[in-house]
Amino acid sequence: MSRMVRDNAVSGLRERVYFAQAMLRQLTGEQAGAVPTVRLALRGAVVFHVYSSLVGLLRQSARTYQVPGADTLFSLGALERAFASAGVEAPELAVIAQARKDRGDLVAWLDGEMQTAMGASGLARRPTPPSEANALNLMAEDRYAPLAEGDLERLAQAIIRVSELLEHCVGYLEEW
Repeated sequence: MSRMVRDNAVSGLRERVYFAQAMLRQLTGEQAGAVPTVRLALRGAVVFHVYSSLVGLLRQSARTYQVPGADTLFSLGALERAFASAGVEAPELAVIAQARKDRGDLVAWLDGEMQTAMGASGLARRPTPPSEANALNLMAEDRYAPLAEGDLERLAQAIIRVSELLEHCVGYLEEW
């Protein structure tokens, strides 16, 4: 028997994190040797699901605090502005806003990845396979470039960070 995730917002947020973990396992497992376009699509799905769980958390909070117009917003920055416009100070918003402002925090990195993906140059950063024409590029390879080893590690760490934030902030949602 299937369950309705919509009945429990927290369950839906955790399910997003689960989807991100599943996509990352697929990206680093069976699709590790796939063409870059498939791997970029999987990477984008991981980023989207993890980021969506944070957006979902703040949307749920906005419903609780009756922040007008927040149910149509899909970025952390826009949700922060909606809370500020409504004059609402929510503890879960404060936690996420603080993480977003810290450039060393993975939430700030996720926010930047989503903003980049929305821009015209979002897919222009796709990896280029080595060839004789770009042989010197191998010497300056960036381990944090999309789909590189460091990037995949950072995705895994971002999933862990967001999971921890959700567990921390869910207590605030359940209090109301």
